[in-house]
Amino acid sequence: MPDAEDLLLMYFFSLLVNVALIALAASLLGRIADRSERLRKRRAADLAAAEIFYAAHGEFHGIWQEWKAVRRQAFAAADREQHRWALFGRASAVDARVEALVARLATERHLTDKDRTVLGCYRQAYRMLGSCLEADLPLGVILRRQPDGGILPADHEAWTDARTRSYVTFTELVTAVGALIAHSGVVPSEAHARTSMRVITDSGFDSRSWVPRARAALDLAPISEPTQG
Repeated sequence: MPDAEDLLLMYFFSLLVNVALIALAASLLGRIADRSERLRKRRAADLAAAEIFYAAHGEFHGIWQEWKAVRRQAFAAADREQHRWALFGRASAVDARVEALVARLATERHLTDKDRTVLGCYRQAYRMLGSCLEADLPLGVILRRQPDGGILPADHEAWTDARTRSYVTFTELVTAVGALIAHSGVVPSEAHARTSMRVITDSGFDSRSWVPRARAALDLAPISEPTQG
């Protein structure tokens, strides 16, 4: 039979073990709760990005269809300019949403070089909408500007139908960006996020280059010559 001193030591040892187990369990539960909270916040961020993405895409096509109607002279000539500038205002708002989206993805995702190129091209494609409205051109890729900043219509590839090559490229970009949003990624470091923003917003994604760069990033066949519209 253990004496009183031994019993006391056993009691304190058992107490210490229980305290350690309780502390370990509390730590594990805390980690699980923290991970669950981080996953919840990540999911909320993904849903917010998806909402911006789908809203911008829908508005882009809505403006495009209205602009085609304006150019078909579906409205009185006296109202044409009013319609054009109203659509330009809406296009500017869409462009702002896309800027917010790419900033969110650049700062919340650890992007690959391909991801950055895709987002840079995607951003430029949306900027094209306002450029075409400003220049009073059908929606499409503006391939060259004059030294004074004017646009040469002869170098404008209009999106006449769903087979237009730059339009096909745009739809592929939309699919790629949608997939990027749908798959949660690792939160980047500040340096990585800064690099992503710098690459995505680089002036190299101009109206002449975003189509070939997007096609290269997405492993699509290159376009040798632009169609005229």
